Amino acid sequence: MAPILEKILTGKETSPFILVKDTLEQSGQVLGLELLGNTPTDHTIVLVCAETAPDRLLSLVKGSHLKVIVDCYSNPLGWTDTYQASISKISSASGRTAAESHVTKIIPTSLRNIRRATKVIMELISSQNSNFTVYFDSLSQFLIASVPDTFNLIRSITGLLTDTSRIIAVYHEDVPDADSFFPDASKPFAANGLAHIATTLITLTNSEALRQDQEDLRRGMVAGNEFCYLTVHGNAWDSAICEIEHKRKSGKVARETNAYHLESPTGELVVVNVWDVVGEMPDIEKLDLEESQTADPAANLSFNLNLTEEQRRAKNDTVLPYLKTQESTGAIYYEPDKGDDFDDDDPDDDLTI
Repeated sequence: MAPILEKILTGKETSPFILVKDTLEQSGQVLGLELLGNTPTDHTIVLVCAETAPDRLLSLVKGSHLKVIVDCYSNPLGWTDTYQASISKISSASGRTAAESHVTKIIPTSLRNIRRATKVIMELISSQNSNFTVYFDSLSQFLIASVPDTFNLIRSITGLLTDTSRIIAVYHEDVPDADSFFPDASKPFAANGLAHIATTLITLTNSEALRQDQEDLRRGMVAGNEFCYLTVHGNAWDSAICEIEHKRKSGKVARETNAYHLESPTGELVVVNVWDVVGEMPDIEKLDLEESQTADPAANLSFNLNLTEEQRRAKNDTVLPYLKTQESTGAIYYEPDKGDDFDDDDPDDDLTI
């Protein structure tokens, strides 16, 4: 049976809202762009750029789909009063103009006014005569500005989704949102809310970090993580571990852990087994058994704990008390005491019952 991640990538498993949750230790951009690259050719792609420049993002998007750009990156906080953007100014790293990249429209907006961005995206979707795919390169940038407005944006788009249209969004788990600075016990965490709305939640883990954790577990030690943002093996682009929670139309929830790596030199993303990326880890129970068989706890002691052959025979021939009890027939013998009354008269014969 094919892994769930492979089915989602190939379109065999439909999912209206795919949320890729990453951290600073493992970026989700590779997987997000791979999901976007497998979009059907009849879809119009709405690229919502919040932390990636539009020309940079265009150079990474595969396929010749029609594209519309909502640029929240160039003027995120409304620093300039007038902002001019034209299709001819947007060029990819390969030298193609926006027209050659099949960009039909570029709409500038800012993260300061998410409600306007919501209106712009809704108008774009409503004006399309085809199916659509909305790609957020970072929902975290919207959540930093306003959590309620961001959820209103997602809810508005999901209300227009069809069986084939979808949302693909990348969310940074370790980036605090606006509510983190003013915590309220009555409000749910943004991460929990997004996980509830999403039909497919993909949580990424660094493969080398998982391998190190497995190695520490095998050794029976848990190393204390120092306060740091990045490790030496952090943010590996060529592989990652994916914990997937996929909600089907039937209401069933499928959970699976897959992995992917990029083939060299083609750069093609291939879904594989977790241990193909992390490496074969030895069986912990088997190692514990081997260590217990080889290790002698009585070695290097100042006194002798071992039994001689004669002592071992005497120990085996000793009949323990509970063994004698088990050999009995189970009969009960009762010896009456002097105070026992064996009067056969009915003590209740004076009662009219």
